[in-house]
Amino acid sequence: MIKQGKILLLLLLFITASLNAQSKRKPRWINKRPVHNNYYIGIGKANKSQTDYMQVAKNNALSDMISEISVNISSNSILHQVEENYEYKEKYEAYIQLSTKENIEKYEIVDSWSNKKEYWIYYRLSKKEYLRLKRERLNKAKDISKDFFEKARSYEKEFDINNALIFYIKAFDAIDKHLGEDLSVFTFDGRVFLDNAIFQSIQDIFSRIQIIPAEETFKIFALKKENDPVVVKVKLKTKLETQNITNIPVLFSFQNSDIKKKEKVISSNNGEVLCGIANMACKGRTQTIRAELDIENYFGEDSDENILKSIIASRGTRPYGNINVEVKGLSAYIKSNEIVLGKKAERNSVSDIFKEELSNNFFSFTDDIENADILIEINTEIKEGGKFKKHNLYTVFLNTSISIKNLEKDIVILTNEIQNMKGMRVGSFEQAIQDVLVKVQTKIEKTIIPKVREINL
Repeated sequence: MIKQGKILLLLLLFITASLNAQSKRKPRWINKRPVHNNYYIGIGKANKSQTDYMQVAKNNALSDMISEISVNISSNSILHQVEENYEYKEKYEAYIQLSTKENIEKYEIVDSWSNKKEYWIYYRLSKKEYLRLKRERLNKAKDISKDFFEKARSYEKEFDINNALIFYIKAFDAIDKHLGEDLSVFTFDGRVFLDNAIFQSIQDIFSRIQIIPAEETFKIFALKKENDPVVVKVKLKTKLETQNITNIPVLFSFQNSDIKKKEKVISSNNGEVLCGIANMACKGRTQTIRAELDIENYFGEDSDENILKSIIASRGTRPYGNINVEVKGLSAYIKSNEIVLGKKAERNSVSDIFKEELSNNFFSFTDDIENADILIEINTEIKEGGKFKKHNLYTVFLNTSISIKNLEKDIVILTNEIQNMKGMRVGSFEQAIQDVLVKVQTKIEKTIIPKVREINL
């Protein structure tokens, strides 16, 4: 009996060891991918050396599952308007797949397996359940979008164009994850495809908005606050008349200019919009300021991935008008003192740089202070730095200050300094001075002239 018991125990140990050995072998689904008519399959793998390797494997399995779910674009979809743009279509399909991954549910674990180095997981998702949930989400999105769309229509009929655009964009956002699907609904206007109807409604509004300057050419003085206002009117063409529209965001920007400043202004009750940055325009020539509908106001500045915004950019146009501004410079008198290497300079090189920049942009210079609106004082000193005999290298240091004074009001309106700017050249101190003069000109262009541009006299 004892001998038989030992034999039975050994047999049990052998069977257990055999089963354990089998469990360590890779399952068949790792080497040969399962195929099932009723399920989407997702298999993910992660190396155990990765942080949170189980979550990594899960994400890989879900991505694998989503790749089995094809993205079909309805023939009525707005995406067919941009389908020849392959890059855009690829971008949209990737967006839809990411959205599907974020919203996928009701999937189940079939199996998992691991060894010392790897972790594998096997998911499946019922195709029938997936389609049911997809229809649910689509119908909910269409209901929300339809409600926003009809509100937008109502606002448009009341000429509240700002709210009309807001609600059209809300309507589109509600369905932007379903653009490849059938988005037809019945509205007060009959059966429509929401994505196309929303886009066409926005484009129709854009085509009827007019941004019109109050004058053909505005004549102003550079930097002067008391200039006559530079105004545009925002109007909407209707069947019977042109309507002034309020609360419309307008973006002003200089065209063909190094002035990068932009300004956002909302139209008033009579449709007027005042352009404040016109006073920054450079003197001596007629310049163009663009006034356009600020669509960023509706989409947000960080909305580069917004589908509707991308479609408008590729197929749409935004309303704009051009403002012509003719600028006259104020009269200025310049007073300068320049010391170079301990001696009064025969030529005021730094003052000449200032004068050229200021003359090009803002002022007309006069030799008679009695006829001047502005007094500009410039004081400069260029000192020896040192000489490195071994390399025949010379250095100098430049300090300069500028003061701009409004003579009529007897107030200083701008002061600025450049301190310890270094010039270095081989050969002589004169060569080093030429180096520092090039540097100071760049500094004046980039830092001082923009500050002068901000002056309001």
